[in-house]
Amino acid sequence: MPWPRAYRRRRMFLAALSLLLVMLPVTACFDPLDRAGSRDPNPSHVVVGSGTFPESQIIGQIYIDVLRDNGFTVSDRLNSGTRERYIPALRAGDIDLVPDYVGNLLQYLAKSAKGIDSGRVDQLRSLTALPDIEAALPQVLGTDLVTYTPAPGSNSDSVTVTRSTADQHHLVSIGDLGRLSQTQTVSLMANSEFATRPVGLPGLLDTYGLKVDFRPNNDSGGPATQKELLSGRVTAADIYTTTPLLLQTDKVVVLDDPKHNFPANNVVPVLAKDKDSPRLRRVLDAVSAKLTLQQLQSLNDMVSGSRKIEIEDAAKRWVQAQGLNRGLR
Repeated sequence: MPWPRAYRRRRMFLAALSLLLVMLPVTACFDPLDRAGSRDPNPSHVVVGSGTFPESQIIGQIYIDVLRDNGFTVSDRLNSGTRERYIPALRAGDIDLVPDYVGNLLQYLAKSAKGIDSGRVDQLRSLTALPDIEAALPQVLGTDLVTYTPAPGSNSDSVTVTRSTADQHHLVSIGDLGRLSQTQTVSLMANSEFATRPVGLPGLLDTYGLKVDFRPNNDSGGPATQKELLSGRVTAADIYTTTPLLLQTDKVVVLDDPKHNFPANNVVPVLAKDKDSPRLRRVLDAVSAKLTLQQLQSLNDMVSGSRKIEIEDAAKRWVQAQGLNRGLR
């Protein structure tokens, strides 16, 4: 005789609950940051983390491959979370090395820097030029973190227009667009917070006199924003400078920012000071020297563009093409 329906449902519920309880501790063990306070004192063993977005993961994988190819023992802790998570993880010993961006790193660290008064914090956070940011970083890194030489490639905001708009109105810089906005409507699309960020609409108005009809779109300069720009439905857009679209110079033009409204965001290795060594610096500086803007755009295109290459494969191909898999010891 079959079991009563209510009994069968109860058995199924208990079985599912038991399976969930069994899986929970297994899932927890996959947390990429699970080694708190256990930094290996061996300087040749490096634990590499990254942010959660593809570009950071690509660069982190490049660090892993180049370090392994040049005699280091490397543990992979990529996809370590946002800056709010991976910087504390660096300090705690969960990871030893992570790629970051100089301008955003300074902004983040200045907010919590010890022994710096609020006036000085505001000064630090207002810096935008790369040399100024580089000079300021040691003041906020503390005694347990260091940075190496930034890469020439910077992933920063930009005011981008179509090639036809640039040619029609003779636009080279944001200042040119600012002058245009005095006589006709200029629409600009960006994330909603761009409306109030100091380097967003307030900065563009103050620095370049750029007045805009603002069109918010929260895809961080992604496909929806790019479609609106290329279709001509908006005059300009905030497109991050390592976006693959910007390789297509026949379609779009990044307007020059000679007054540095947007802070430099050059890629920079951040590491625990305990791991600092001339050998590690030599290897990572060699990697950074190759990470130009065009190379970052190309790497992003390999992974996120039409080719859809896996991050591991894209990093491996790039490392070999750049000759970084040998001779850096």
